[in-house]
Amino acid sequence: MEDEAKEQARSITSFSVDYAVKEITNAAGGSPAPKQAQKIAAGIRKSKTSVLGEFSLGFATQRFSGGATTQLNKGRDKGPGILAGVEFGSKRYKRFPPRSAAFGGKGSEGYFIFPTLRRIQPQIVKKWEESFSRIVKEWDK
Repeated sequence: MEDEAKEQARSITSFSVDYAVKEITNAAGGSPAPKQAQKIAAGIRKSKTSVLGEFSLGFATQRFSGGATTQLNKGRDKGPGILAGVEFGSKRYKRFPPRSAAFGGKGSEGYFIFPTLRRIQPQIVKKWEESFSRIVKEWDK
């Protein structure tokens, strides 16, 4: 892919990522744990070099006053990360909202990140496909 085509791709995906981040940030206020959710959403980092459009969230550098971080602790790992508890809730820990509804075969629906991404996915995919087909037509001459 030519450099100019890559730059066009980055511009398109940047728009999609910005839209997704804005929607997640707005949805965080409606979470059962809005202060924690808003802090997680405020720390979303967008990749500036990705042609595909990527963002990440949950970092050790984002700390709460009690020492917790916005990291995702996978499985039953002990640690100060609260991302999974805030997004999916917990049956075990009272400091998190109740476990969100079941989704699919295994897993939970979530409260603000995953429901938002599922809701906006059709618009993002449509815009991405339309934009990339224009780039391919232009550079496939």
